[in-house]
Amino acid sequence: MDKLKLLKRASINILQLENIKIGDLIADEFGHSGKVIEIEKISCNKQFHYYFYLHKQHTILMIV
Repeated sequence: MDKLKLLKRASINILQLENIKIGDLIADEFGHSGKVIEIEKISCNKQFHYYFYLHKQHTILMIV
């Protein structure tokens, strides 16, 4: 059984985001949760944007 990974924007770091893989169960502090079906990482200036596309058409965006 997979363990739910809770993502908190105030305390997240790049290593935690890099460890998330397709098939993991994730949730954020706003109540969005689900199984990751696709991951997109975009480098924009000095930031990284991580898009986690979830089952049932939800998306979680993390910017670090």
